[in-house]
Amino acid sequence: MTSRLAGDVVGGRYRLAAELGSGGFGRVWRARDETLDVDVAIKELQLPTGLPETERAERLARATREARNAARLRKHDGIVAIHDVVIDDGLPWIVMELVDGCSLSEHMQEHGPLPVGRATEVAAALLTAIGAAHREGVVHRDIKPANVMLAENGKVLLTDFGTAIHITDTALTATGMFIGSAEYTAPERLRGSDGLPPGDLFSLGVTLYQAVEGVSPFRRDTQEATLAAVLLEEAPAPRRTGPLTQLITRLLDKDPGRRPTVDEALAMAGGIAGEQPATTVRVRRDTKILPTRSKKWPPVGVAAPMVFMLAIAVMTALGVAGLPDAGETWEHFEKYGDNDVLGLAVMIAAVADVVLAGLVCASFARFLPANVGKIVTAVVGVAGLVFGCGATAFAFHGAGEILGNATELSGRESATVSLALISIVVLVAVGSAWSSQLLVRRETIKGRTRS
Repeated sequence: MTSRLAGDVVGGRYRLAAELGSGGFGRVWRARDETLDVDVAIKELQLPTGLPETERAERLARATREARNAARLRKHDGIVAIHDVVIDDGLPWIVMELVDGCSLSEHMQEHGPLPVGRATEVAAALLTAIGAAHREGVVHRDIKPANVMLAENGKVLLTDFGTAIHITDTALTATGMFIGSAEYTAPERLRGSDGLPPGDLFSLGVTLYQAVEGVSPFRRDTQEATLAAVLLEEAPAPRRTGPLTQLITRLLDKDPGRRPTVDEALAMAGGIAGEQPATTVRVRRDTKILPTRSKKWPPVGVAAPMVFMLAIAVMTALGVAGLPDAGETWEHFEKYGDNDVLGLAVMIAAVADVVLAGLVCASFARFLPANVGKIVTAVVGVAGLVFGCGATAFAFHGAGEILGNATELSGRESATVSLALISIVVLVAVGSAWSSQLLVRRETIKGRTRS
């Protein structure tokens, strides 16, 4: 098997012009059909040298199955059409419709997230294509931004049926092996329920979330962590999805039985589209598409953040008052009376306050814009943790000094009252931070869907 180069002719009629992209199983070329004198895309299957015969046979069968399943849908306007399959040098080459445009993944890398209006159009187009595939008994199993094409004429097309399965297909993957992109894969597939239509809807939900938010909700640093996130974690509350929030949230339901059907999802997308301005957005590589501006927080979500900020301000002021040395107060905690058990309990309570305050301040990182990056988010989180712990540790002494100067309390009595006071402030901060997150999440999901 020889490596192909631009200018080579495949199948006696398709002259390779330029490589368009590559993946785990092969490359896609732009080619010229010299019989019909038209441009096409042609997918080359690549088999590594030394591949075991069983895996070689599986990949060949998968390529044949991809062509067969996509050919069942060749008349659908929202699916990249398959024109031909030719065997050259013992390997199948899949000849496809050439789409002038780019993938959704490439578009987001170049221009950033889609505005809600355009994302709604993408959702409706993909739902229509998925519905057509399901009616033919085909489940795609690998819907993701890289497999969504945005044509320059505005069309949205679903492509790459390399992992798709038809209801009549036999299994090609050995037990324990996984084929697909983990972060876009439905939880039930990871648990072994493969080839079910609701799985495509979950993958669509992840794709739409990423298209609008600019980040993949379940992507983690390792494959294992990503799989665990898909199985066990909820997607972070979206901030930019607006009227698409309810649709995306339902598509991302871990329970396939609670996800909407294709028809229900289309009805939801259609209702959203009716609320958007009647404009047509064309995809152009030289046009910058900016995300829509988020609306103001609803009034119900304002009180909790204000209380939270007030508690942190009180803690900071007391911490400053406790500078430069809080050792005296902590000695009172450590040697509280003659009871060692009571002294240990007081010390544990003080340390717990310090840790809780640090975690609350570290949670500020959750409110950063999604596009600032993991490094900035981590730095802000660590800085918040250090600041919260440090401020609280000194706040005990600051409160004790203020109380001692204003009253006739002894050092131990001032330390006791300061512990109670700081514990109350910390609990108020923790409760307000938690309430704020719940309120914002609830209002984001429900508030914009009310009519």
